[in-house]
Amino acid sequence: MSTRTLSNPSQLVIRNSEWLSCNKMLVLGMPADGLGREMLQEGITEQICGLTRDFAVYRTLNKDWSENSQLTLHYGPVVEPTADRFDGVLIFLQKSKPLMDFWLAMITPLLKEEAVVWLTGENNEGIKSWRKRLRQHFSEVKNMDNARHCSLIEASGVLNNDTEFSESDHYSAYELNVRGITLPLFSLPGVFSHGRVDVGTAVLLDTFENCTARRVLDFGCGAGVVAAFLGQLNSDAHYTLVDSDALALESSSRTLQENNVKHFNVLASDGLSEISGEFDLIVSNPPFHQGVKTHYAVTEQFLARSADLLKKGGELRIVANSFLRYEPIIKQAFGDCKTLVVKNGFSIYQAFKR
Repeated sequence: MSTRTLSNPSQLVIRNSEWLSCNKMLVLGMPADGLGREMLQEGITEQICGLTRDFAVYRTLNKDWSENSQLTLHYGPVVEPTADRFDGVLIFLQKSKPLMDFWLAMITPLLKEEAVVWLTGENNEGIKSWRKRLRQHFSEVKNMDNARHCSLIEASGVLNNDTEFSESDHYSAYELNVRGITLPLFSLPGVFSHGRVDVGTAVLLDTFENCTARRVLDFGCGAGVVAAFLGQLNSDAHYTLVDSDALALESSSRTLQENNVKHFNVLASDGLSEISGEFDLIVSNPPFHQGVKTHYAVTEQFLARSADLLKKGGELRIVANSFLRYEPIIKQAFGDCKTLVVKNGFSIYQAFKR
């Protein structure tokens, strides 16, 4: 997407630029478009601090934002507190309600008393229900505009803005039980399968009787469930955990530390953009959703390139919903593809580099 092309929610923001005004704005979950510069040009604000948890968005916007002293872009799980609080916050609605609650808790102590918060998103993402939910945090909530299948909501009069925020308070702790191995797991809101073990991941892990690989790549690591389990089967292996979601990487680090996995690193990447070297095993429960929409491109590119990252004889093993047509892509990349298990609507695919 061109950074100059505005998404529908961003267009709605600019459409209402005359009603939006602040000196220092925080933007959360922005799309990979040109909204930052547009808001400056419209005179909405004098300074913008953006936070994205999506490394793909960060890669797209970073160069453009870094060239403007009024724009500051951060990639990470949370906004670090600053001495100067924000008098405006623009939030792009996320699919995960726990993530939205996490963000609201995060920004509350960062707001000035007169701060205004704007929430925008597409109607099919459930934004209309947030008028009621925002009243738990603000004394005044009103609908500003509806257009382009999107809504823009304004909230002011923040309640309890002296409440302290701690990221560690928002971890969900739960357990994995597979093949007689029980492990504690930890995830932050918004991470895939937050607070529970995904059925497909459990089916995948049940296919591992052992792990002899020395270098393992866990693509789309989520909360680090796969690497944590394999780390119990082979404590000497080195595990590289990859995800575009900063909250997932933070969760993975916590999970592997709690399970005493000795050799690992977590890496932010847009697909395989930041990955190099060779691995003995690539394992994944690959993503296929972006927001409420089904999106296959990242996984299809990962499958097509995975053979290049494996040593000769190296293994690819993934789990996918059985309706997804990944088998032909794997066969094209590897020359062959074996289905190990079909269970509970999931298929486990295995291929070796010749």
